[in-house]
Amino acid sequence: MISRISLLLAIFMISACASSGSATRPGAPVSNSEPAVVRGQTDSSGSAQEPARSYPVQVPPQRVDVPATTTTPPPAEPAPETPRDRAAPPGTPASTLLTSVDQAIADGDLERAAAVSERALRISPRDAYLWYRLASIRYQQQRYGEAEGFARRALSFAGNDGELSRDINSLLGQIGQR
Repeated sequence: MISRISLLLAIFMISACASSGSATRPGAPVSNSEPAVVRGQTDSSGSAQEPARSYPVQVPPQRVDVPATTTTPPPAEPAPETPRDRAAPPGTPASTLLTSVDQAIADGDLERAAAVSERALRISPRDAYLWYRLASIRYQQQRYGEAEGFARRALSFAGNDGELSRDINSLLGQIGQR
């Protein structure tokens, strides 16, 4: 009887040490929310008694293999590419922020539009279109020095994008006339 109690006590202490250590170790197995139940002995009628103790089941992390390439069918009719399409893929944080920039401009709140543009630039600092949008907002605010600096930065990131480069150069021309 004492040996059984000692065994149960030892199991309890080992499981307590294992569960407290796995929560702080990086790469430790993740515990499942469903505990495994250790049932007690059966009584004389053969029915199981209530669980003596429950222990969490540790499930190792699962590896998910993703195919190296996926193919998507081309669209039936290609849409004309705009600078906005090149700025950030749809569904990204930067594209969501660009929607907020458009809404702020539509509401006439240029200060909020500039703040959201700067937040988008923190996410995607080498995006020429985002720099161009911020430059055009500063131009509308008649802050020509800042607008010129942002437009020049946009031009440095524009690369081979001829349409965006033309738009940026046009804005620089307008700033130069002020």
